[in-house]
Amino acid sequence: MFLSGLAAMVALVIAMISTLPKTCDPHTEWYQGSVMYEIFPASFFDSNKDMLGDFKGMSLKADHMKSLGVRAVRLNSIFATQHYPEDYKNVSTLIKIAPQLGSLNDFTILTKILHKRNISLLLDLPVFPVLKQLVPNKVSDISNNTKLEPSVEFLKTSPEMDLVEEALIYWKNNGVDGFYLKGLEYFVDDPNLAQSLRRWKKIVGSECPVIISEMVINTVPRGILNTVLDNVDLIDVRLEIEKGVSAVSKQIESIQNGTLFSRPGLPWIQWSLGDESSNRLANILPHSNATLGATLLQLMLPGTPSIFYGNEIGLQQNSNPEFDRNLRQLVHMSWPNESRNVLYWMPSEETSMNLAQVHLIKEMANLRSRSPAIYINSVYKQGDNKVNAEVKYSRRDLLVIQRWYPRRKSYVVVSNLGNSTVTADLSTLLYSGVIVIGPRPDSKSESISFKDISLWPGESVVIQLD
Repeated sequence: MFLSGLAAMVALVIAMISTLPKTCDPHTEWYQGSVMYEIFPASFFDSNKDMLGDFKGMSLKADHMKSLGVRAVRLNSIFATQHYPEDYKNVSTLIKIAPQLGSLNDFTILTKILHKRNISLLLDLPVFPVLKQLVPNKVSDISNNTKLEPSVEFLKTSPEMDLVEEALIYWKNNGVDGFYLKGLEYFVDDPNLAQSLRRWKKIVGSECPVIISEMVINTVPRGILNTVLDNVDLIDVRLEIEKGVSAVSKQIESIQNGTLFSRPGLPWIQWSLGDESSNRLANILPHSNATLGATLLQLMLPGTPSIFYGNEIGLQQNSNPEFDRNLRQLVHMSWPNESRNVLYWMPSEETSMNLAQVHLIKEMANLRSRSPAIYINSVYKQGDNKVNAEVKYSRRDLLVIQRWYPRRKSYVVVSNLGNSTVTADLSTLLYSGVIVIGPRPDSKSESISFKDISLWPGESVVIQLD
């Protein structure tokens, strides 16, 4: 009897052990370390042949977003203007949708389609120019604890609610999962900035990320910097990759040694290589086909990478001088088998969709999602918060960054940011490894020695270290 009971207990323990997870990877919030995808809606995909992209078009291309391995899609301004999209920055509303993009119903369908694919939706919210000054917060029962869920019913009836608060509640109720507060740098000297951010963050809650630009934290008064950092989740930083290896390595090291990595719980970096206001990546690199290498480097950085639509295929900006030079980067996305006879509002240059390149970016996104050495941005040990990334080498157009995490495989990315082939001996820094991503779509996974590593202009290769 005793032996049978003991055997049953042993069997139970074995069964319990067999159900335990094989790995115990560190937890992050859904927006931390995952890949985001930024879209200018009027330029993505046109569903009704009116020369403008729209919500229905984005719904039709949701599988492309999924194929990139992205966790979230962020839409640039969707709000009505007099001549959208040409004057998309001249907004006066944070609620009314530009009719050229479709209806609110089209928008909610898009959110549902993305959510079914485990893709969250974020919105750019142009605080400026809609607001010229921030509203004082006279409501006394909004606590400083941003971890609490928002008291939405109270906020709906609050007489002090400003246009941003109204918009946050409205769009959260319509399926939006996060917000980029655009133009906040115009309010760094506004005495109501700190309390406004605290209130806005309480409205959206802890699982809804708030994004601001690096310019805000670089210019905000030191006295309110901690309040700002405690109430935002991502800091948008553009990697100035066009300036070359020396500038890029200094930029990365400056950020890693700065405030944002000084302690746990601070906002993560959102790394971008360009956005709706900057020149196209393919146009600022030494070679237009170097966008793959640049994107692989971006996806190896500690933080949350954000890919601007078209970078995955090397989309180039419009070169026609008849078009507004401030809008030429917002070219229509190129799609396979698409007619070149359609006159879109901002026609793109001849760019074919390299599906093999897109697949390689997906592989990199998948590697990132399952590798703590890459998706985690720092390691906290014995009271010290240390970024788990190191610039190992930065000479002769070659940049080498190593990513690591305790008791996990380490990785390096080797990138040639110049305009000629580079060969280097890195054996004093690294010994050997296995190529896992790149440098070209047709490259095979194989062992590699760092004694003699060679890359063509614009190439990057990701290597798992032995």
